[in-house]
Amino acid sequence: MQSQASIEIENLRYRYLSSKRLNGADIVYREVLRGIDLRVFPGEKVSVIGPNGAGKSTLLLNIAGLLDEKYRSGSIFISGIELNHRNIYSIREKIGFVFQDPNDQLFSTSVFDDVAFGLLNFLKKKRDSRAKDINYIRHKVSEALSKVNLFGLEDEVPYFLSFGEKKLAALATVLSYDPEILVLDEPSSNLDPKNREDFIKLLKNMDNTIVIATHDLDLAYEFSERTVILNRGNLVFDGCTESVLCNRKFLENNDLRVPLSLKKNL
Repeated sequence: MQSQASIEIENLRYRYLSSKRLNGADIVYREVLRGIDLRVFPGEKVSVIGPNGAGKSTLLLNIAGLLDEKYRSGSIFISGIELNHRNIYSIREKIGFVFQDPNDQLFSTSVFDDVAFGLLNFLKKKRDSRAKDINYIRHKVSEALSKVNLFGLEDEVPYFLSFGEKKLAALATVLSYDPEILVLDEPSSNLDPKNREDFIKLLKNMDNTIVIATHDLDLAYEFSERTVILNRGNLVFDGCTESVLCNRKFLENNDLRVPLSLKKNL
């Protein structure tokens, strides 16, 4: 018997307000997700791919409860609990979300403060006495930074980090409190080859449920055995990563290309 899903999505639709006249009439919406059904089980690693505008980021932001509920229909369950405005904050504690642009996530005057921020909030909400234990906080921050190869940069100002270093620091901010689910939007962009390789190894060795959205099809191939493909808001594939990434015709029909690492075998 299969365990309860970490993420369960039923007939998810989402629309953005496209335009609105000053008098309130003629409101125009743009539908971005069109009836998505998806289950992700504990410990699974899933890549979400698709062309620009397919709805990848919108799907991830909905999973994390970061978009306005009034534009959504359908249901999202996190560890069996339906996401809604009443329990959104408690559900967010289960999810670590890393934005595509790390500048949306880093706002403190030091890397240490940014990485410690989420951990402190998590502990305070749990009324955990370790929130006042500076040695414990320092240990968890150092541990998170070590995982992303940024150990020793605690006192650096995030603004002056390279974009790739900012991406890694943003990941460390959520690793510090060890959420059950990691949701990462374009996690490998601007990483140098070594950090990219180490990053993939880190994610693959983690026990967490992890969902990533990426344009990097080589990353999807290396990272996950399961891939979901979105196109124009529709879920057009959910299954074996290797089989779909070797299917040149299907990929081209969905405005995608065979990853470089597989082209030589086709």
